[in-house]
Amino acid sequence: MRMMSRPIDIYLPERIVHPKQTDNNGSIKPLMRPQQSLYLGLLIFPLSPLLGGIAIVGVTAWHWWQDGRSHLQQPLTWSFTLAALLLLLSSLQAHDPSISLLGLANILPFMVICIASRALIQHPQHRQHLSQAIVLSSLPVALIGLGQQYLGWHGPIHLGWLISWDLEAGGTPPGRMASVFGYANSLANFSLIAWTLAIGLTLQAWRSQQRAQVATGLLLICLNSIVLFETSSRNSWAVAIVIALIYGILLRWYWLLGVIGAIAAIIIGAAFGPPPLQSPLQQIVPRAIWARLNDDLYPNRPVETLRITQWQFAWDLSQERPLWGWGLRQFPQLYQAETGAWLGHPHNLPLMFLSETGILATLALFIPIGWIYYQGVRHLKHLGTLNLIPLSILLAFTATSLFHLVDVTLFDARVNILGWLLLAAIDSHQPDLRPSQITL
Repeated sequence: MRMMSRPIDIYLPERIVHPKQTDNNGSIKPLMRPQQSLYLGLLIFPLSPLLGGIAIVGVTAWHWWQDGRSHLQQPLTWSFTLAALLLLLSSLQAHDPSISLLGLANILPFMVICIASRALIQHPQHRQHLSQAIVLSSLPVALIGLGQQYLGWHGPIHLGWLISWDLEAGGTPPGRMASVFGYANSLANFSLIAWTLAIGLTLQAWRSQQRAQVATGLLLICLNSIVLFETSSRNSWAVAIVIALIYGILLRWYWLLGVIGAIAAIIIGAAFGPPPLQSPLQQIVPRAIWARLNDDLYPNRPVETLRITQWQFAWDLSQERPLWGWGLRQFPQLYQAETGAWLGHPHNLPLMFLSETGILATLALFIPIGWIYYQGVRHLKHLGTLNLIPLSILLAFTATSLFHLVDVTLFDARVNILGWLLLAAIDSHQPDLRPSQITL
């Protein structure tokens, strides 16, 4: 059944296939409803976490009901179970266990979703359609953000539990686009993932000489690039440059490396260069970029708001209670008691886990994730030729991982779920089907 007109079928699949659903001739039958529910949930999740969450949680719960015994026999399930038990023990030993136990909601349900989702993203086309759903979901988010920044759109907009957008005029914080998200950095992480995947999808369409799809992809890349700029997130800018360099190296687009290097040198010179060089470069580079990089936009910030201060405090906490940590979500109270400033996290995910859950739970959680990532890299090398969809998924997970070294946005479920689904896609590789077996 045709779902959309031809020009954007790279982002909305016409027929989706399941690797195990074949007829007697070996042809692949249309996708079953679980995958459709997953993609639909992803499409609406940024706008309505409730409706999107119902679809995603519903399909994964259904899959656990159908194949729970198989899931329980998987080594990843055992690893995540061990991590969950250690996280629970750490939370029970916290000064305020009730807060720490509530903090488990940011981790444990997503582990369960990740385990079940691997079985729903087994086929190469499933990974492509996962990417398409994420990228397409960024379109309304970007448009609303542009309206917020340039057309004066503002909220709040509430439709019961279905939609709840603050949509403050000028963004959150002021001057930084947040769109339907509660804070600019959450939007930056979301758009960074969509931007990375959009590049992979567009390159795939370009290889296939699908001009309309390339045009659609370029439009979405440009929109997400504008969003990244308007969030004024230095973290996302740096990670985007890293991802672009990786694409350039792997594609052997050395001209792109030169362009990125030249632009980066000009921007760095405008922000940090000596006065004779800095002044003319600042006439070229927008002040919103160089003044954001060197903190000229926000001068004389209190030392308590600096990341280096937060990181040092989190590290000191991890040294005081190395095994079990202080308990999930305890950092804000401890930091406020020490400095008088309230911060929701230390702006570094590994340090947050070390200080709040201890070395045991941190290793139990990070080692299986690292192993999956390592196997994903090995799988790409094993393919021989550059497969753009698995590559873009791996790079999107890399992007959100790097982002979490300088910020922590997993407290927004719309960002959190993407990281776990990307991880599931990396861990669900199946041999590519022969071209004759793939029906579009």
